[in-house]
Amino acid sequence: MFARLKRNGVKVVLNTGYDRATAESLINKLDWKVGREIDGLITASDVTRGRPHSDMIQLAMEKCGLVDSLRVAKVGDSVIDIEEGQNAKCGFTFGVTTGAQSREQLESARPTAVIDSLHEVLERLA
Repeated sequence: MFARLKRNGVKVVLNTGYDRATAESLINKLDWKVGREIDGLITASDVTRGRPHSDMIQLAMEKCGLVDSLRVAKVGDSVIDIEEGQNAKCGFTFGVTTGAQSREQLESARPTAVIDSLHEVLERLA
């Protein structure tokens, strides 16, 4: 999915509430590399305020040279992820049901959409 997004000119930046050491350990276990599968990694260690504040998204936008948050899609598996995207005024917020919270919990945050697979992001952004 990341490769398809990148082929379509979409920057892929992961952000996480984990600290940098933990996040990099997880990324390394997946054999993902910044500059290859993903364009960036923003962690809680990189900002003063974590989710639901918009600091991680704003930093990701800055690193990618983006100024218009309406061109940003935030995808996450929790209400706090959706709230982060809403606080950053992202054009799209997607709750994905393959993670931490149920469809009902995700829907309570009123995202753009609740999806059952990350692959649905491609269809929604088309």
